[in-house]
Amino acid sequence: MGLLDNLKNVLGSKKKDDIEATTKAPSQVLRENGIEASGLKYQFGSDGSVTLGGTIQQESDRQAIIDLLKALPGIESVNDQMTVAAPAAAAPAEPTPPPAASAPASEPSAPAAPADRAAAGGTYTVKSGDTLWNIAKSHYGDGSKYMKIFEANKGVLDNPDRIFPGQELVIPKLD
Repeated sequence: MGLLDNLKNVLGSKKKDDIEATTKAPSQVLRENGIEASGLKYQFGSDGSVTLGGTIQQESDRQAIIDLLKALPGIESVNDQMTVAAPAAAAPAEPTPPPAASAPASEPSAPAAPADRAAAGGTYTVKSGDTLWNIAKSHYGDGSKYMKIFEANKGVLDNPDRIFPGQELVIPKLD
C-alpha cells in the first residue's frame, strides 16, 4: 500500500485523481519548508493520527515538523517518536587547570575518567545535539545507563528522548 493509498484512507473515499491533485506527501511538504525528511518514517492511523519516527538533524526542527504535518488535510494528531541525530564531531575537551600549589610537581593532573565522574556525581548542562545516551557514555563510559540520568531528573524531564540545550541535569552516582 503506497503513501497515496494511506492518505486516501485517512482522508476518506475520494477519487485517486482528486487526492493526487490536492494532497502532497508529508516528506514533500517538509522539504519545501527546508526540513530534511529522509530519515523520517510515517505510520498513518485510520483515526487521522500519524506516528512519526526516525531521526531529525536538529531539535529545533521537531516542532516545525509537527506543526506542518498537523496542517495537512486529514491529519488530526501527530505522535512524536523522533530522535535527534548525534552531532558530527564532539567539541574539544576543556583544558585541565594546573595542579594546586600543594600538589607535587611530578604528578600531572589528568581529566577524570568516566568511572571517576560517575563516582563523584554532579550536574551537566545540556548542549545542542546531546542525547541522554551520549551523556551517560561520557560520564559512565556506558550509554545504556542513560535511564539512571533520566530517573534522577524526572522533575525536569518528561521523556528520555526529549532533552533541550540549557537544561541542567543531575548526574547521579552509580551504585
